[in-house]
Amino acid sequence: MMMWLSIVVLVLAALLWRSRGPRRKGGHLLRNTGPYWRRNYSRRSFLRLGGALAAAAGLAYSGADEAIESWHSTEVRSSTSDRLAGLVEPAGKKFWFLGWLLVAFSDAYLRTNTFSRWGRKNFEAMLVGLPVLWTLQRGLGANRPSSDDASPRWRPLVAANSASGHAFIAAVPWLNLARRVPSRSLSGLASVLSTLTGWSRLNDRKHYLSQILLGWTIAWNATSAVDDPALLLPVTTEVAEAGSE
Repeated sequence: MMMWLSIVVLVLAALLWRSRGPRRKGGHLLRNTGPYWRRNYSRRSFLRLGGALAAAAGLAYSGADEAIESWHSTEVRSSTSDRLAGLVEPAGKKFWFLGWLLVAFSDAYLRTNTFSRWGRKNFEAMLVGLPVLWTLQRGLGANRPSSDDASPRWRPLVAANSASGHAFIAAVPWLNLARRVPSRSLSGLASVLSTLTGWSRLNDRKHYLSQILLGWTIAWNATSAVDDPALLLPVTTEVAEAGSE
């Protein structure tokens, strides 16, 4: 029920959101997918991901992951943190991909506005980032803190928890928002909020810190890849041109 309610709200917001100028469409859905993929798999992105992998390996093999998880479980986790985690954890559910896909579809073929363009960016970032997420999840093969074999150490193809999918999916909209708002303070706030769902996975003993770090970094790379004004359809210019015709 929550899934369908969330998706309906997203689509209605995309269709009903008011924007200045005549009604416009955003252009073909996958028109910039190629350039976005090239940017997400560029040397700069791989260097960032490599840095995150090095940090994650340090956490996993030094014992820091287990120490942080144990400290958080005994010193931080409480009924209050559980309630907060319960509020922010759904933002990382898989169904958001479908929701943002429908918003992107409405932007491309029905009408474009501020909300739908943001939603389209979320879909595009997930589209280019998910292959990296899936590869690391299964390729590194680490397990959850709550599993019978609770180990953050990498064992290729043994498990599929090495990068947090919740941290990735929930971070994408906030990081895209951080790149779009004009205020530096609001951008910083959005960046901080992008980490909350990842934290909920630590609180719920579903992921180690290293796994959350990898999921969030993949989201950062993906939103960076789709954030290129040179690759975007200049809607404001189109509107101006339409008004002059």
